[in-house]
Amino acid sequence: MKTARTPDERSERHRIARALGNEHYRGRAFGWIVLLLFGAMNLFRGSVHLFKTDGGAASIAGIDLTLNGAVILTLFATMGWTQLLMAAIDLSVALRFRALAPVLTGYHLLHQVGAAIILWAWRPLPVEAPGKFGALVILPVALLGFLAAASKRNVPVAEAAIHPTAP
Repeated sequence: MKTARTPDERSERHRIARALGNEHYRGRAFGWIVLLLFGAMNLFRGSVHLFKTDGGAASIAGIDLTLNGAVILTLFATMGWTQLLMAAIDLSVALRFRALAPVLTGYHLLHQVGAAIILWAWRPLPVEAPGKFGALVILPVALLGFLAAASKRNVPVAEAAIHPTAP
């Protein structure tokens, strides 16, 4: 049985949610717009990887599924699920919790750096899949998005909301 929250607990939870809200975002608009784009991209590719019969492995990426096809389809479906979850996070931050945009765009930047290194140098993908080239195209967008989101604007307003002065 759930216990009712005290007014102080509700108030604290709402104060934290407000501090992460759009009005306390310090960065430039391009930072959260990049998250909107990443959200749309993750929603599309996650849906393809999870719901398309072959996960896009053969029909889009050109991967031969005759050898270990079930393993590849499982990995693609798992990747699709995580992309759909990431789309939900991207869109939530872009539309409601923009104060988290610097952290999330930083995550995307690190993710794209790792993807480019893996797909092109460490374990190169043996087929010309869209994701292989996408990793290179998305990398500078992620960098610009991070720089825009991490820029400092309106610091006094954001700081006042996070650290309110005592009455």
